[in-house]
Amino acid sequence: MVAYAQFVFPKAGPFFGTPSSQGVYPFNAVDSTPLVQDQNEFNVRGDQTFGKKDSAWFRYSWINETVTTSNGLPTVPQDHIIQARDWGGSWVHVFSSTKILQAQFSKATVLDNTFNRFKEDTASIYTTVGFADSFANGFAGANGGFLIPGPGINGLSNSGESINLTPRATDSNEYKGTYTEIIGNHEVKFGAGYIATGFASPLSQIGLSFSSTQTADPQNSKATGDPMSSFLLNVPSGGSRRNVNETERPGGLLSAFLQDSWKANPRLTINYGVRYDYPFIPPYGTTATIGQQGGIETGDMDFANGTYILQYLPPPCSVRGHAPCIPGDGTLPDHVVVLPFTHIAHNVHTNWGPRFGFAFKVNEKTVVHGAFGIVFDDWAAVTQMAQNIEGSWPDIGQQIAPSTTNYPTTANPTPTVTAQNPFGSGSSSLFPPPTPFGSNQWFYDPNIKNPYSEQWNFGIQRQVTASMALRADYVGSGSHRTNVGGEYNTALTPGPGDTQARALYPYSIPTFYDRSIGSASYNALQVQLDKRYSSGFSYQVAYTWSKALSEDDGWFGVEGQVVQDPYHPSASYGLSGTNMPNVFSANGLYQIPVGPGKQFSTGSKFLDYIVGNWQLNSIFTWRDGQDFTAQDSNDRANIGGGGQRANQVGDPHLSHRSAAEWFNTAAFALPPLYTFGNAGRNTLRAQRYITLDSGIIRAFPFWREGVFEFRAEAFNIFNHPVFGVPTSDVFSPSFGQVTGTADNPRQMQFSGKIVF
Repeated sequence: MVAYAQFVFPKAGPFFGTPSSQGVYPFNAVDSTPLVQDQNEFNVRGDQTFGKKDSAWFRYSWINETVTTSNGLPTVPQDHIIQARDWGGSWVHVFSSTKILQAQFSKATVLDNTFNRFKEDTASIYTTVGFADSFANGFAGANGGFLIPGPGINGLSNSGESINLTPRATDSNEYKGTYTEIIGNHEVKFGAGYIATGFASPLSQIGLSFSSTQTADPQNSKATGDPMSSFLLNVPSGGSRRNVNETERPGGLLSAFLQDSWKANPRLTINYGVRYDYPFIPPYGTTATIGQQGGIETGDMDFANGTYILQYLPPPCSVRGHAPCIPGDGTLPDHVVVLPFTHIAHNVHTNWGPRFGFAFKVNEKTVVHGAFGIVFDDWAAVTQMAQNIEGSWPDIGQQIAPSTTNYPTTANPTPTVTAQNPFGSGSSSLFPPPTPFGSNQWFYDPNIKNPYSEQWNFGIQRQVTASMALRADYVGSGSHRTNVGGEYNTALTPGPGDTQARALYPYSIPTFYDRSIGSASYNALQVQLDKRYSSGFSYQVAYTWSKALSEDDGWFGVEGQVVQDPYHPSASYGLSGTNMPNVFSANGLYQIPVGPGKQFSTGSKFLDYIVGNWQLNSIFTWRDGQDFTAQDSNDRANIGGGGQRANQVGDPHLSHRSAAEWFNTAAFALPPLYTFGNAGRNTLRAQRYITLDSGIIRAFPFWREGVFEFRAEAFNIFNHPVFGVPTSDVFSPSFGQVTGTADNPRQMQFSGKIVF
């Protein structure tokens, strides 16, 4: 393992940085890998009018980009290639002054490929470490060869090899039409459209993780254990392997709407209507992938009845000779069934969204408005969700070591699984295990539904001056069918002993499982002052005071906290990871009034040309820091997984916070054995976020109306660092310490543009 670390990590240099409260310096190496970006763009548009009643336009956009940078360590560079194409067109036909028809079409394609490979030849270190071929070899992206995983030591920068090919990251076609007719004081609109989407992505990925748990004393887990020790002793906490050919069958969205805008009287306008959405969830896999890892022959867990469902039945392993296949003679194990159709998810056909709004002119300077509507998130991670089941049993294209890997207990204190093969299986990589119930995967409820939100607002808008308006709004929403993820089929209640024996279905281990059972709410006061551009000056000032609550984790944990008890998710309802109580922003643009035709002129065209034509712009942002939760990663409840929280035993606030201790760490402790923690969800907050972006534009007029613009722009111009979220795991030795920043250091860019 020492040779492994020496190969991956750069040689140590002198220590630098601000030492921690224990006198330990945070850094002893520098990653000097440059970031090189090569980008080319091309855009063309044509507009044509055909007589008095028909007009059309067409647009084509093209972009190729290559970015070479570090993948986290100087030994592992990353090459990222993006190629995108976009076509769009519109045709408008005017039947009469009161009847108009518009038809539109667009197509978008995106290729997104990423290569992370070590600079040095890896054959020797592969042999020295002794990785099992079933874990690290046979990747299609490497032409059947091996990849080297990153060490995955918790608290250190870790990078390994992967080849992520996505030739169809986006492949969509959109068709829609709208018919508008004015009938008296009603403007009636009817429209319909269809969006078709496709996706394909062969992936070759490998990973390891080492934490302190594996070298901790089960009776004193907080004060013992160390990730580096776990690495040197070769006892990983997890591992993963993806060797899949991701494809999806066509999916899309069929929509239609009917809307009426009614001018009830000179002061009141009422808008009402309804929209219907029918989403077609793209089924995973195409028949072209039969017999391939990560192909159509896969399945999903249905924890509503404890069965494992297959969408496409492969032959017996005795016939095919390799996965995907049914072990033995093809007899299905207990609790495994084959679907009568070749897709997992079910389409939702009840997505009706009514809309209502009004605007009332109190007087010539004041307007009152309000609205209510139901909107459906038809695209929330829909292509990603379809990929969850890739490589699942009876395939071996995707393997994830269970969260209980090498988990020491009083009865079994000695870890036995090594990094050479974190799955603990034999050397053969040809066949799946006898049943699917020992596999840890990213499953989802086959009856999962897309989220929807009831949204409402009420506000007042007041004209202050000829160019200035003030607006205040109350905005609210209630969201339903939101995603709740994390591990499921854990023990039903906390307690001692074997967790699997207390599970909902004892014959299956806990596994990741997404369900559409969550809810969320948002309420806000929004105030905005706008000054339109006049006399060379414009600005906007906005402030939002809000509160966001949820019990879900966002799609795939983006909010950073899964429910503590998967069987009672409502008990985890609390502040959302996106809760930002106070947000203030201001932006402005100022045309310096010097030059020809401006307020101040030298009287000389030559001098006006030299000193004039300057423009300044800035964006200032101030907001509260990100909420986070004091967590317990040690499963003190002994349920076999879940996003468990720490116990709060005191006041977490400090009068003087620092990077070494951002909150009072003594206010939190590990929960008593066999209990859930009582700390609130997202009750701690990181440092507030402040940044200023500014730019200078100098225009150089030339022949006729031609202008050359030079731009100098700086992001985070004062290079002001903002502390990131502190370590939130009470089990971690760095609990409460800030180890990174939430913003980027100052970035400057210079550009030129010719306008003619």
